[in-house]
Amino acid sequence: MRKFPKALLGAIAIHGSYFVTTFAVGYVKTMNHKPDWDAAWANVENLPSEVTFGYAPSPLIYVGTFLATVLACRIILGIYDKLSSNSSEAST
Repeated sequence: MRKFPKALLGAIAIHGSYFVTTFAVGYVKTMNHKPDWDAAWANVENLPSEVTFGYAPSPLIYVGTFLATVLACRIILGIYDKLSSNSSEAST
């Protein structure tokens, strides 16, 4: 198999595991959150008047990291092939 499809599969696996892990951690945190209503209402001045749900990065960042991961996987596969071919030539 050529190196580029292998690098593409590697990048898909790395990004897939990142997204699955991120969603799993968020789900577990959401399910285990137990708000303390009594403590929150005891000090009403500190309650926020607006709700924010977090940071959403630009999708272009994910495209850039995906392409960089494909390139990194391709370089690693090239180095691995070069080292494995050198070790097989040295043993014969």
